[in-house]
Amino acid sequence: MSMPGANVSSDRRNFFMSSAQLEALEKKEELEQDPIRQKLGSPLRAPARILGFELCDDNTAVFALANYQARVADLKAGECKKAAAKHTGPVTAVAVMPDSYRVSGSRIALSASWDKTVKVWSVDNPQRTLAVLSGHSDFVKCLVTHPTLPFAYTGSADKTIMFWRLPQSAEELSESGEPIVITPFKTVKSQHTGQIYTMCLDSETAGILFSAGSDASIRAWNAMDGRPLVADSATFDGEWVIPRGQHKTNISDIKCTEGGLWTASADKTAISWDTETGKADMVLEHSTTVTAVLPIPQVGVVVTGVRDGVIYVWRVNDGSPRIIREIHAHTDDVTCLRIAGRCFYSSSLDETLRVWGIADVVGFTGGLEYMPAELAALKVQAANQSITDNADKLGGTASALTEEEERELAELMSDIDDM
Repeated sequence: MSMPGANVSSDRRNFFMSSAQLEALEKKEELEQDPIRQKLGSPLRAPARILGFELCDDNTAVFALANYQARVADLKAGECKKAAAKHTGPVTAVAVMPDSYRVSGSRIALSASWDKTVKVWSVDNPQRTLAVLSGHSDFVKCLVTHPTLPFAYTGSADKTIMFWRLPQSAEELSESGEPIVITPFKTVKSQHTGQIYTMCLDSETAGILFSAGSDASIRAWNAMDGRPLVADSATFDGEWVIPRGQHKTNISDIKCTEGGLWTASADKTAISWDTETGKADMVLEHSTTVTAVLPIPQVGVVVTGVRDGVIYVWRVNDGSPRIIREIHAHTDDVTCLRIAGRCFYSSSLDETLRVWGIADVVGFTGGLEYMPAELAALKVQAANQSITDNADKLGGTASALTEEEERELAELMSDIDDM
């Protein structure tokens, strides 16, 4: 409670902050106030922080939002429209069931929450909850669905992974007027020693589920029955597991490619793993926490997102990883990266979803920082207009010199006058 007459300020600069934090804050504010740069990626704005998203098709995405909601977005219209039935805690992850698994023609989506549940709902009619997956004793942190079967997988702050089987026919979900309650058919516990933050299925058969989290280890499971994967390679001691060590702390994202695995971590690295040996093939060093990773092997690059909102594109196909592009569009943590056709999408705590043409970004020839030609032209136009406006205010032609150069010239002229 504030005392009468107290000078209370919400300006973050009035709190103790390091010089690095102040610099980062000023950079963020500069970015937020740049109307040209904020057009990058054709941002779709959500009503709250986006904690995750999933693409349903070319026109539709579903969002996990911090305001206790999942929401359906129209990508072509650039609008975040329909809200799903609310959870009682932030929605941490969303997923969609296989395209063939539909109710009345509609795709089926799932949303996971801090309220320890997962809700199942129709994308076309999201307000009605069709089913509730109930069993976790703490926050549900991540959610994955099988690409062809009515299976779902959840990871939680309770250190368990749960395997769920939905009805064989999706229409069974809508037969009752009330949401049906589904319990897990398999619970994996006492393996991970920390919270489960991220999971993915292998990209070839979807028969292996990989999991990772706060204990910095990576584990693998049979996606059909939850048994630990037994490794054939002599480098593993029975069960397939990459222990804590290469990653020093939280693993926030995991993605599969053919014969490989990528992880992103708070230890400021993204790592490529050989799934046959469990050894690190490549380590991408960053200056801050890596929050998301997206391999795009078709063009030989990996995309990473970090805590301050920057997106990096790395060339990795020649064995000498290097950053070939930086995208400075988001003003807060990048939370999720997804690919769809010729584009990839990024979401952020800045409440936006942005879309990037892969060929445009990778093939950009204008330098390290990505800025499409049309936006660069607008930026130059705005700068020229600012110079003209300043000249009009001064009643003359604007100087081409910077302030520092003007000062040096004034000192030089003063010295000459004194001679």
